[in-house]
Amino acid sequence: MLTKEWIKHKAHEVIYSAGTRDPFKICEATGIPYYYDDLGNNIMAYHTIVCRVPSIVLSTRNTEFENRYSCGHELGHHFCRHKGNAENLSRSNRRFVNFGEEYEANKFMVDMMLDGINAHDFETKEQLMKYCHIPLWAERYIDWNLLIE
Repeated sequence: MLTKEWIKHKAHEVIYSAGTRDPFKICEATGIPYYYDDLGNNIMAYHTIVCRVPSIVLSTRNTEFENRYSCGHELGHHFCRHKGNAENLSRSNRRFVNFGEEYEANKFMVDMMLDGINAHDFETKEQLMKYCHIPLWAERYIDWNLLIE
């Protein structure tokens, strides 16, 4: 199990290296191709590795907002070096979990999207989350105490 500190540091390292918090630009900067496909009503995205080449597939049924955080979640699987092939984010598993690979991928997504953000620039938590493309279901992954210091 990866620590919260390791995940936060890794997210910062990736953003610093890519020069952006945008998950799509991070894919481009790190050579991880992303594709769109009709994944049905439930699956939003998945990360896979074929012949040692990682890629992310996003659902054509997602909104732009959903694709942005889905891509960030799948980047979390990649950079946390999860061994499974074809982990997926689905509409039915978007909830808080406090351990395991889904926790790590969600924590990475949130840390990546919040890196370098000053919480004092926003009047409400909801404004900050919307600006950073963080869905409401992922709020519990935010360490508000560290963010507000």
